Amino acid sequence: MHKWTAEAVARIARGTLIGKTDLEVQGCIIDSRQAQGGEMFFALPGEKVDGHDYIEAAWTNGAVLVVADEARFQGAEKTPYTPEGKALLLVNSVVKALQELAQAWRWELGAKVVGVTGSNGKTTTKDMISAVLSRHFRVYHNKENHNNELGLPLTVLNAPQGTEILVLEMGMRGSGEIKALCEIAKPDIGVITNIGTTHLELLLTQERIAQAKWEIIEALPEDGIAIINAEDSLSVQKAKQDPHSIRFYGLEGAFTEPDFKGTQLRPWGALGTTFEVNYRGENTTVNLPLPGQHNVLDALAALAVGKVLGVSLGEGCVGLGKLKLSKMRLEVRYGIFGATLLNDVYNANPTSMLASLQVLKERAGVNKTLAILGEMYELGTSAESGHREVGETLAKLGISELITVGKLAEEIAQGARLAGYAEEHIKVTSTREEAVTKAKDLLELFGPGIWVLIKGSRGMKMEEITTQLEE
Repeated sequence: MHKWTAEAVARIARGTLIGKTDLEVQGCIIDSRQAQGGEMFFALPGEKVDGHDYIEAAWTNGAVLVVADEARFQGAEKTPYTPEGKALLLVNSVVKALQELAQAWRWELGAKVVGVTGSNGKTTTKDMISAVLSRHFRVYHNKENHNNELGLPLTVLNAPQGTEILVLEMGMRGSGEIKALCEIAKPDIGVITNIGTTHLELLLTQERIAQAKWEIIEALPEDGIAIINAEDSLSVQKAKQDPHSIRFYGLEGAFTEPDFKGTQLRPWGALGTTFEVNYRGENTTVNLPLPGQHNVLDALAALAVGKVLGVSLGEGCVGLGKLKLSKMRLEVRYGIFGATLLNDVYNANPTSMLASLQVLKERAGVNKTLAILGEMYELGTSAESGHREVGETLAKLGISELITVGKLAEEIAQGARLAGYAEEHIKVTSTREEAVTKAKDLLELFGPGIWVLIKGSRGMKMEEITTQLEE
């Protein structure tokens, strides 16, 4: 964020300013501990933590402007107070003020905006797009997965002056949420990685999920461009009815011919993938420091965005080679007893589980394999079938050993059994601690060379298992 004055912030947020009006404000925070000097602190009310309890701490740590709910200062309960050289802005709603200020800064910044959503891979795709575009532009993007009604406006407001492209991941749990994020971000380019079964619990059908995701494309201007996965049936169906300019990317072109096509995928290094990309006769070799077809698809989406904005395939490939991913996504760790750990614990759904199992099998080669799999959330009526599908795939791939964690994950074990997987290779556990004990026994038994995948939904905290199994 550039240096607005407290007075300018008050004008945009339509609030009552108390204290020093000509203060220069740069950057914004919602955690008082993150203040470094000059920021505005949004005192967000929450279920467990209320930002209004940390106003003094924010000022003490260096924030100069606090945005707070005026209702907290009405009556005799509390009198508005500001230390010398600080300011307090009282507004109707802190959340609304945050979003309106972000919308104003998005326009003042004048940057192009790339919006990214999808059921799988959106954070990885966001990171890849940033890596590609950074070859030619000053790019700013969400940290980790700050992709909701708070994280996205915070990202926009913290974009420094001179930012040329904003790459914004957009998450959702229900219909209308992406539309609301697009009201703030106003994307010029929309990317949908795929339309899966996550959020079925709330939206009930995959068609409704598709419509909710498609809000990002509907929000594009007339000359906006949609980047769509040619291997995703619902995405292609929606694209064929949409008036925007579309660029398809894919491997086989299961549902339409890709404009950006990846071929000749082969392993590269410990976890990398080499492949060829073709776009209208232009061919380039990509050395991607990630495994699996799903990551190649995400890379193709990133190259497509780059090409649309003027980055050549060659330059885009250089960017992908220097990719830095958000944490906890297919990280390679060294385990006890000479094991290799694939730490893929950020989140999980059936599609991402299947992709990670394929990576485990591919990279382990002739070595033994162990999958430690936790529960998958938000699958609604597909919870049982989704977990069983994972177990069935695990059996077909020939994964050596399976440990499940949690009640729902018992359906993974059942799916494996029904596909002919031997009971002696299944360990069903109810806690992470129990899973660690079983895993240590297996790693000691098999010795060096075994590959281990640890994966589950974020709420399972599967990273604690990884920590216990690390060397």
